[in-house]
Amino acid sequence: MSISLHTRRLFLGGGLASLSAAGFAQSAGGSFVGTWKGDVPGIGEATLIVSAIGAGGAVEGRMEFALQGFVSTFGERADSIKRVNQGTVADGTLTIEAALGGRYVLRRNGDALTGRYVRGTTLDVPVTFRKS
Repeated sequence: MSISLHTRRLFLGGGLASLSAAGFAQSAGGSFVGTWKGDVPGIGEATLIVSAIGAGGAVEGRMEFALQGFVSTFGERADSIKRVNQGTVADGTLTIEAALGGRYVLRRNGDALTGRYVRGTTLDVPVTFRKS
C-alpha cells in the first residue's frame, strides 16, 4: 500500500511541476503578446499582432504590411504562397521566418521590440516595433 501511495504522490508532484513549467513558459513569452507597429526599411509600415504564445514558444497572430495590404498569419512553417510566417519565442528572443522571405530576430526592450530583419545577402536592416 505504501508503494502505491508513494507512486501517486510522485505522479501528482510531476504533474504539478509540468503545469507550473508550462505556465512559466507562457508568462515568459507573454511579454511579446500585443500589437506592435513599426517601419521595416525596404518594405515599409508594418504591424505585428501577437495574440498568444503557444506550446514550444509558437507564435499565434499575424503581420500586416501597408504595402499592397499584405497580411500573413503565423503557422507551423513559413510559406510565401499561403502567406504564412513561422514565429517562435525562445530565450527572450522572438524569431520570425517571414512569408515575404527573410528573418526577423527581435528582443523586448521596454515598450519596443528591437532587432534586425535579414533577407539573403541583399537586406540587413535594424527594425523597431513599438507597442501600441
